[in-house]
Amino acid sequence: MHKLRENILPLTIAFALLMELIDATILSTALPVMARDLDVAVLSLKMAMTTYLIAFAAFVPVSGWIADRFGARRVFLSAMSVFIGASALCAMQSDLGGLVAARALQGLGAAMMTPVGRLIVLRNTDRKELVRAMVYLTAPALLGPALGPFIGALVTQSLGWRWIFLINIPLGSIALILAARHLPRNLPADPVPFDITGFILSAIGLAAIMAGLSSLGEHIMPMPAALGLSVTGFGLMVLYTLRARGRSDALLDPRLFRHRTFSIGIWGGTAFRLSNGAIALLLPLLFQLGLGMSILASGALAGLTAIGALSIRGFSGRVVDRFGFRPVLIFGTFIRAASLLGFGTISSPTDWYLVPLLLTGGVAQALTFTAINAITFADLPPEEMSKGASLSAVAQQMSLTLGIALAGGALELSAYSLDLTISNSLIPLHAFTLAFALVAVTGPIAMLVFSRLRPEDGAALRHKDVKPRLSTQH
Repeated sequence: MHKLRENILPLTIAFALLMELIDATILSTALPVMARDLDVAVLSLKMAMTTYLIAFAAFVPVSGWIADRFGARRVFLSAMSVFIGASALCAMQSDLGGLVAARALQGLGAAMMTPVGRLIVLRNTDRKELVRAMVYLTAPALLGPALGPFIGALVTQSLGWRWIFLINIPLGSIALILAARHLPRNLPADPVPFDITGFILSAIGLAAIMAGLSSLGEHIMPMPAALGLSVTGFGLMVLYTLRARGRSDALLDPRLFRHRTFSIGIWGGTAFRLSNGAIALLLPLLFQLGLGMSILASGALAGLTAIGALSIRGFSGRVVDRFGFRPVLIFGTFIRAASLLGFGTISSPTDWYLVPLLLTGGVAQALTFTAINAITFADLPPEEMSKGASLSAVAQQMSLTLGIALAGGALELSAYSLDLTISNSLIPLHAFTLAFALVAVTGPIAMLVFSRLRPEDGAALRHKDVKPRLSTQH
């Protein structure tokens, strides 16, 4: 009970974010059913998945400024209300266009909720307890990926896919009550003037990049239009970066990358999270359209990754304390990449190593995420926490979005190179073999980034005495 009282703040935020994770995992499991009901190609529904992430990334840069201007508690509660209302709108849609629009509104609510919730924890947690806070912050939320796929499969089969969005209403109502009771009543700060031009450049740029890349494959828009949209987005982000240098009012402040551990956490975490976005699309399609499993069996298996993560989450802080950030990040990334390669060799639902692969991949994911979330903020001063939380949230959502786009592109490339046909009822297993292999390449990339960490990095966050090594390297 004493531990519960000590960690009531991160646990409250975690429960509020639980509905987001349930929503994301439920949707991925229901994709084949939704495609048949809406009469669209199954891979076109990756746009319904990524629209949420696109809206999130476009609006999250302003979340820190709004939290400072109006108060983090007030913004968090308002954002939760928007998310709940948008979930109800999603349940009312009967075509892909309406669903995409409602998902965009959900993303807007999440853009104010997720980074602001993390900011509340960061601002109210002692630096020595940061790793522990991140463990408590994410542990209850892992119940979403563990329970979401099976609950989504059960609800979709029994009541129809529209009902999967209605689950957010009771969960969100409980989260609102807990948040209103336990979140600290911090007074609004006096933020720097709002950079309207920078916000427009970053919002349109990020949205264009991710919308363009997510549309590749001719399912949403012609290939030239998708490529043109992506190039335009990259151009706008280059303009934003050039303009933001040296500005105190930059919403996404490139000066944060002068902190080496922040830079490593962002770039390494982005590469690592690409695989997370990818398997959110690939695994349900492998189980249902590749192996011919029922939606209930698919949901149960998809949840095993989160169960593996839950099994280690309570010990992940101790593992980081014992071995340090660099070994944990490199080892966890390696195991995750190996599990992705293993998925590409599955040929039957009865293959003996399918369940161990799911559980092991979840364990590696939990260890790596705990270390990434802590090391990213290890050296940020308190006055830069708000901007750091916003930039970190943008990087996370971009990596998940690009991971989904990567998975869809890899699957289509595999089918094209092997002269295979993808339909709403069958995807040949050979297409998945190459797709998982392409996605697994993100592992070595992340390992190279994490290898730049030094043994003493993050020593102030660990509960084990570490003697820093003097160095003049930067």
